[in-house]
Amino acid sequence: MGDSLVQNQCSTCGGAITDLNAKHCPHCGTSQDIVQTTIDEKNKNVELCPNCGSPVTFNIEKQQFACDFCHSTFTTKAEKEFDNLTFEPDNLIPFQVPEGLAKKRFFEWLIQGENVPLDILGKVTNIQLEQVFIPYIGASVAYEGAWGADIGYNRSESYTEYVTKEDKKGNKYSEPVTKTRTVVDWNHSSDIFTGTAFKSYLINNELTGPVAEFAKSASHLAFVEDVKPFDEHYTAGTRQLKISSDRVSEVLRSIRDFAKDEAQKTMLGILPGDKNKNAKITKFTYDLTSKYTYVPFWKIMYKYEGIDYIVIVTAAKKDKIEMDGSRPLSQEDSTVEKGLRKKGRYGLFASVLFLLVNIFNILPDAAGPFLAILFLAGIGVWIYFAIKRHSFLSSNKKHLKNNLHEYPEYMDLLRQYPE
Repeated sequence: MGDSLVQNQCSTCGGAITDLNAKHCPHCGTSQDIVQTTIDEKNKNVELCPNCGSPVTFNIEKQQFACDFCHSTFTTKAEKEFDNLTFEPDNLIPFQVPEGLAKKRFFEWLIQGENVPLDILGKVTNIQLEQVFIPYIGASVAYEGAWGADIGYNRSESYTEYVTKEDKKGNKYSEPVTKTRTVVDWNHSSDIFTGTAFKSYLINNELTGPVAEFAKSASHLAFVEDVKPFDEHYTAGTRQLKISSDRVSEVLRSIRDFAKDEAQKTMLGILPGDKNKNAKITKFTYDLTSKYTYVPFWKIMYKYEGIDYIVIVTAAKKDKIEMDGSRPLSQEDSTVEKGLRKKGRYGLFASVLFLLVNIFNILPDAAGPFLAILFLAGIGVWIYFAIKRHSFLSSNKKHLKNNLHEYPEYMDLLRQYPE
């Protein structure tokens, strides 16, 4: 009969639990709340921030690992699987520069390099253009904080200073003179401040060398007015470079430092008073909104004497086209140009040497006029070779420009896309 009164049994120890509202077993203390037990079990895997000790979670939407309390970013267990995540772009910029215009600008860029072979237009072959989307991340940061500093205000004050004078008989006496000086009154002050900042980053590690540096410098193009929500129709027939997870992770870790630097600038810009010292941020928090953007570029590949060269061209704005890449170099012209530069520098160095000898009087005074002549001669040598070098480079550029305007393909493009 007694057993029939038992409403429940503890799953751990088997003890009878007669109180229907009991949250724990009266015998062994085990929780009887299944939901709470599940939560507690999951919480065992929650990691704590090494900076402040608060629980941290992986925000799949922002693709970042950070403490919501102190905003520290660091590697968590979940981040070990970061490289396996697939990132999708949020938006993109459609191609604004047509292929013909990109190719026309390429020809113009090609002849502008120093010591480019004079026969380059006749020997450049296999020119191929490819539409490429390069990924960037745009970080919008809204921050707030508090500052403390010693603030100084200037004020003028009068004071009396006694000046010793002599009368007509030679007797000395002191006479008071009223003067004015500026003093600073210091007081500690504090206040709060807010601000916003934005920065874009290249998030692809396939690009290397000068091309990668150029892509980084062009990151501002990721957020022009023509940004549109991502749509695969815009990317048909193009190549999209991968959003590299290691670059994303690196960028997200650096954003806190970027936000703090921007907050520091804001604080220094709003400090009151005429002077300040010991200024520092005493409290700081920020919120991050990030988006992945595909930016259009033309990739141009060409050959010169069997060697491959690559150029990338911005395609986000038709009225502002930038490009960078590799050009062939004429070793013969480069040797001549460097020789002229070196000879000019010898003349300049000799002039400086003769001038120093004259200043420090190392030689007898009688050698002064002779040193002056040598000084002027050295300057003359420097100017002569500078003019000769400039003339050499100008002659080559003029020759290349004339060749360009006789190049049939370029002239067709020029008619299609006039200046």
